[in-house]
Amino acid sequence: MKTALESRVVRWLIVCLVAFLAACFAIFSLNLLTPPRPLTALLPTRTATRRPPPTITPVVYPPTPNLVTAEDFSTPEAFPNARGVNLGYAYADEAYLLTPPLDPGFVRVLNQSFTASDYRNLTLDVTAAPAKNSAPVEYGVMFWHTEDDQGREHFLAFTINTKGTFRLLAYEPVENQDAPNAYQFTEVVPATQTQTIHLDGSPNKIRVDVHPRRLLAYINDELVLDTDAKIINDWRLRRDWDGRVGLVAFAMNVPDAQARFTQFDIYADVKQP
Repeated sequence: MKTALESRVVRWLIVCLVAFLAACFAIFSLNLLTPPRPLTALLPTRTATRRPPPTITPVVYPPTPNLVTAEDFSTPEAFPNARGVNLGYAYADEAYLLTPPLDPGFVRVLNQSFTASDYRNLTLDVTAAPAKNSAPVEYGVMFWHTEDDQGREHFLAFTINTKGTFRLLAYEPVENQDAPNAYQFTEVVPATQTQTIHLDGSPNKIRVDVHPRRLLAYINDELVLDTDAKIINDWRLRRDWDGRVGLVAFAMNVPDAQARFTQFDIYADVKQP
């Protein structure tokens, strides 16, 4: 009886093994006869994703202060007027002319009617152009002015020139025992080319917005400079800061340079009495 049972179990094991081998053979035969799938079918399908549009943070520009004074140079009041002597500045034909000599190479004048020093925000709006038949000239506005007890000045200047570039300059004295009146101009922002400057002799509008820690400059209503250079805040905090403003012009290594100013408006948040 035991032998019969063992033989029956063995037979079932043999049948199962043969069935398993037949199934493997059949699967292997089908794989050989079935053509391979294309490569694209094997690659994972990418689901299109929608990315949100980039968020544009608007630039916040400080508001323009109130108008303090508007100068059209029709009467010789706000700026010094040199009559009978050649000092490089003069009123002429309802305009103000700056004629920088080759030595020292520049001329600057301060506005005599604006003497406030209690403001924090300042806007200068100027209209100017090279004078008729002028040699190449650089011209603009000066601001953030200081003067110590010895008469030594510091100021910043934003200028444009007839070669189509603008600069931000810092004027400061140089410690020199052999030349006590020595000074230097340092480029806070070096000469930068721009297409906004009119080079055909027509007037250019120059606007400078100066705030503690920030300066913006426009040429013909186009923003060309936005800087937070450290010197802007440092010079505003100088003890001898007087806040005076004015005009400046530079000769460009050739004689007979001359700039003609026809408008000079000052906006500032001065304290009201």
